[in-house]
Amino acid sequence: MYDFFNVADHSEEIIPMYGLIHLFTVLGMVLLLVLAIWNKKLTRTIFNNQRLVNVLMIAFLVSEAFYWVLQWSYLIDPWYERLPLHLCGSLSILLPILIMKQKKNWFRFFSYWAICAGFIAFVNPSFVFNELWSWAFIHYCLRHYFVFLMPIIFTIVWDIKHDYRIFWNSIGALFGWAVIIFLVDWALTANWLHLGPNNVLEIPFLPKSFTKWPWCLPSFSGVGVILFHLAFLGLRSLNKKPVV
Repeated sequence: MYDFFNVADHSEEIIPMYGLIHLFTVLGMVLLLVLAIWNKKLTRTIFNNQRLVNVLMIAFLVSEAFYWVLQWSYLIDPWYERLPLHLCGSLSILLPILIMKQKKNWFRFFSYWAICAGFIAFVNPSFVFNELWSWAFIHYCLRHYFVFLMPIIFTIVWDIKHDYRIFWNSIGALFGWAVIIFLVDWALTANWLHLGPNNVLEIPFLPKSFTKWPWCLPSFSGVGVILFHLAFLGLRSLNKKPVV
């Protein structure tokens, strides 16, 4: 039982990047995405039930709270990893609250952050878990499926219209938040949002020299702008397809 809930014992050898388990998790994400888009009528039927949605969101928040309790209980190192200031950690708390409150405009505003963060979490080389089928593995999949899929699902359910001006406002807000986190990283030698000078994150399609300090900042910014535009175009295209 102790090993199942241990979130501090990371290993790059147990579940290697681009290995079979990694590919299966990506395939699962793609299948859920296709299902949500292919049968929009079913998607709307399920997620228009506000009582059911509230139960699901509360259950998800409970799983998040349990995860952060474990982060402190096992004294995961470095210490800053025990605080939810990475993008996925922050969004996994914010999104369910916005969904329960039906704050559609704010949800749209943060949806670009979420879909990009969820996508990156599954395709970049930081994809590392504890033991297969441990709580760390289950929670990682649950959190990042949630962050990636909710913007798509509720764009369909709420018929959200994606405007290019709002999209750029969202990018500008993220840039401002990134500047703040960067200064905190610099002061504390932390690495929230992978913006610290001690960042070790690499991207498969960038030369390694582009991911080292300080060249990682313009490189990651460029990749981010491209991914954000792809997310925006994908979400906006959902409004053009009839419900079947």
